[in-house]
Amino acid sequence: MEQISVTGLVLRELPKGDNDKLLTILTSEHGKMFVTGKGVRSLKSKNMVTSRQFCFATYVLTKNRGGYYHISESELHESFFGLRGDLYKIALAAYVCDVADALSVEENVDIELLRLTLNTLYALSNGVRSVGMIKAAFEMRAAAEEGFAPDMSGCAVCGSDDEEMYYLDILEGDILCHNCVASASENEYREYSGEWSRPFAVLSKGVRCAIQYITSCESKRFLSFSLTDDEMTELGAVAEKYLLHHIGRGFDTLDYYKEYGKLTADDKSSEL
Repeated sequence: MEQISVTGLVLRELPKGDNDKLLTILTSEHGKMFVTGKGVRSLKSKNMVTSRQFCFATYVLTKNRGGYYHISESELHESFFGLRGDLYKIALAAYVCDVADALSVEENVDIELLRLTLNTLYALSNGVRSVGMIKAAFEMRAAAEEGFAPDMSGCAVCGSDDEEMYYLDILEGDILCHNCVASASENEYREYSGEWSRPFAVLSKGVRCAIQYITSCESKRFLSFSLTDDEMTELGAVAEKYLLHHIGRGFDTLDYYKEYGKLTADDKSSEL
């Protein structure tokens, strides 16, 4: 039987039968792979630990006659243990893995996406930055890595690059200055009843600079920036809206993350 060795991150796990699992693993050698973990739900399994979501490991995979791979051997490199005791972090980590799953393609190597996902889980696990900052930076960087980074260089109409405020066109990924939006003759650039006829987001100068940095910096430094609390809230809303639009779908894990965060905030308020 054919055997291969891969190193990858478990994005998803689904129970199968009494003791098996179906795993989605983002690997550095073959991109996204779907793998069976035979007997890994048993406490006696030598591959139990490496068959859990968020685990990064090296796997020896054996292909059966049907053409499917199952885990024969494995060696754990990182389990991101710091996530395990915090449901809020786990919820966000699950969303991060779902985004990586949605953006990755089977048998298509995407080293940068794997690296970004690992760096994000590391930051969450070790409390490198606030949860909200990690989420927003991951979303904008993921957009950039997959080829739809917004162009922050200047207004797409007049080219101005020193305004205090811009409008980000979510559809096109361009920014427009206030004057160009206000003077546009097309209805698509006009605001009415408090809503835009096409999806726009207002960007302050600080948030525009942060997005420009996140999408163009060295990958391992995507969290090396700072914003005020208000700017961070603004970036969080823009990054999520932009990424979800370009992926073209929502995520149950994101809904859970938001709901859990709201419940946690309500609980803290009730204690005051």
